[in-house]
Amino acid sequence: MKRYGKAILLAASALLSLAAFAQQTGQSGTQHPSYTGSLRVQENLSAQQYQAMAKVSMQDAIKAAQAALNSTATSTKVKLGVENGYLVWEVVIAGQEIKVDAGNGKVLHQEAVGAQEENDGENEGEND
Repeated sequence: MKRYGKAILLAASALLSLAAFAQQTGQSGTQHPSYTGSLRVQENLSAQQYQAMAKVSMQDAIKAAQAALNSTATSTKVKLGVENGYLVWEVVIAGQEIKVDAGNGKVLHQEAVGAQEENDGENEGEND
């Protein structure tokens, strides 16, 4: 019986280690950083469908990002997409990437450009 107990304990330990590794490498199905938006959407829709669903215009998303940075700098990238299952605007201004909720214009997250990829050890190869 002790032998089975050790085997069960070893198997449970291995599963916990695997779960922790998956979470650290982003394989848990949740994007990091995790935040909640106001417009939950599917990830397999067209750009036109996302655009039709957005309640916040690209110009208003840029204004929200500029306000978050207390800056009037010009954006270098603006992209509507899905993050954590929610529709968001990704606005890049002055080396900062700002995620703006496409439903209400609220700033959801802000970080230095490329910071998440560096932290995750990933490089998605975006050249936009």
